[in-house]
Amino acid sequence: LLTNVVRLHLFDQFLEGTIPTEMGRCTNLESLWLWMNKLSGAIPSEIGHLSSLSQLPLHDNALFGTIPTEMGNLVHLNWFELQRNSLTGPIPSELGNLKGITKFNLGNNTLTGSIPTELMQPTD
Repeated sequence: LLTNVVRLHLFDQFLEGTIPTEMGRCTNLESLWLWMNKLSGAIPSEIGHLSSLSQLPLHDNALFGTIPTEMGNLVHLNWFELQRNSLTGPIPSELGNLKGITKFNLGNNTLTGSIPTELMQPTD
């Protein structure tokens, strides 16, 4: 297991399959770049355990299901992109915990409901 890895950049590699739930054990991970692959399945809620994570671009894959509420635990996240997947359901209000976010894109999915007011709260 890659427990000491800080950066895992596997973008645009034609990777297939799902994101392993074991990824949540890579506790030193600061950036996880998996965009532009052919990854499918749900986003593992275990990624929400990566307390040092600051970059999580997962866009341009075939991910489906809902956005896990655990993503709101990633308080150091500044880059979070999920556009051009097949995600459904509401935008979790827990994403309002991401106060340092500078790149945030959920476009081109099939999300439902309203934009949570928690996303619009000013930072301290």
